[in-house]
Amino acid sequence: MRGVFGKEKILIVQALVFIVVFVASFIHTATAQALLQIGAQAPDFSLKDIEGKDISLSQYAQKKAVVVLFWSTWSAKSPNALKRFEDFYKKYKDRGIQVIAINADNQTISNEDMEKIKNLGKELDITFPMLLDKALKTFHEYSVIALPSTIIVSEGKITYELPGLPLVGTEDMFDYLLVLAGEQLKKKMEPKYKPRHDAIADTNLARGFVKKKRYEMAYPLFKKAIEKDPKYMLPYVELAKLYELDGKRTEAEEAFRKALAIESENVVVMSELGYFLTKTGRTKEAVEILEKAVKVNSYTPAHYYYAYALAKNGQMERALNAFDSALSLNPYDPLIYSLRGEVYENGKMLKESASDYKKALGLILKIKE
Repeated sequence: MRGVFGKEKILIVQALVFIVVFVASFIHTATAQALLQIGAQAPDFSLKDIEGKDISLSQYAQKKAVVVLFWSTWSAKSPNALKRFEDFYKKYKDRGIQVIAINADNQTISNEDMEKIKNLGKELDITFPMLLDKALKTFHEYSVIALPSTIIVSEGKITYELPGLPLVGTEDMFDYLLVLAGEQLKKKMEPKYKPRHDAIADTNLARGFVKKKRYEMAYPLFKKAIEKDPKYMLPYVELAKLYELDGKRTEAEEAFRKALAIESENVVVMSELGYFLTKTGRTKEAVEILEKAVKVNSYTPAHYYYAYALAKNGQMERALNAFDSALSLNPYDPLIYSLRGEVYENGKMLKESASDYKKALGLILKIKE
C-alpha cells in the first residue's frame, strides 16, 4: 500500500509542476486592466437574448449611452442591480439611454440555468434585453472582475465602470447617468476623468510589445504615456509589471510607489503593489495595504491578493476565507485558483492543490479558445 500511495503522490507532484509552469506562463502575460479601461474603445459584441434574438452593441450606436450590466443568478447583489436599472430604464429609455444585461451564470448555460435566468427576469419584470454570453467571451473581453459589474458606453468608448454594487459608488454612477439623460442635479457633479487618447494608444502599443517579448520597445512607450498623462494609472502598473518580469524589482516598486503618490486610494495600484510586496517577502506591509484595498470596492484581485498575503503571513484560516470572498465575486478568474493552489501546495495539501491548479488551467484554456 505504501508503494501505491508513493506513486500516486509522485504523479500528483508531476501534474502540479506541469500545471504551475503552464499557468505561470499565462499569468505573466495577463494583466488586470479592470477599473483602468475608461476612454478605451468598447469591444463590440453580438449575443442572443433569452428568446434567441441576436442583439449587438453596435445597433445602439445612436444612443447617448448604453449601460452594459454583467450579472448572474448566484450573485447576491445581481437582482438588486437588475431591479435598479429596470426602474431607471423605464423612466429614461426615451432619452437615449439603453440598458443591456449580460448573464454570466456559467461558461455553458444549462437548461436549469436558463430556467433560473428567465424566472428572475419575469419576477423582476425586466423589459430591457437579457443576453447570454456563450463561453463568457464578452465577460473576458471586458475584463470583468466582479458580478454584478456595470460598464457605460458612450460614442463607442467606455466612459464609466463599476464593479459590484457599492452604496456610494452606485449613487455616483446613477448621478452620471442622470446627467446623460438630461436631468439637472441639485449637487455639483465633478467631471469624470478621462485619460488622454494618445496615452491610451502608447500604453496599448507597449502592451502588444510586452506580449511579443519586445521589452526594449515597450519601456519607452509606457514612459511616454506617463509623461503625456501622469494621472493615467495603467501605464504605471504595466511598467512596474514589466520591470518585475525583467528582474528589475527596485524599478518596479518605484513605479508602483509613484502611481500611489498620485492616487493614494487607487484599488488597482494598491492591489498590485500588495501582491508585489508579498512576492518579495514583505508580507506584513502587504497585508496592511491589501486590507485597505478590499475595503475600497468589489475589486476581486484585491481579495485574492489579500488571501495570498495572509497565507504567506501564516494566517491560513483568514486566507481561505478571503479566497472564498474572491470566488463569490468572480469564480472565473484563473489566478484565484492558481494562488490558492500554491497555498495548498505549501501546506502539503497536494490533492487540493492539484484540483485548484487544474481548475486554473481549464479556465485559461477556455479563455484562449
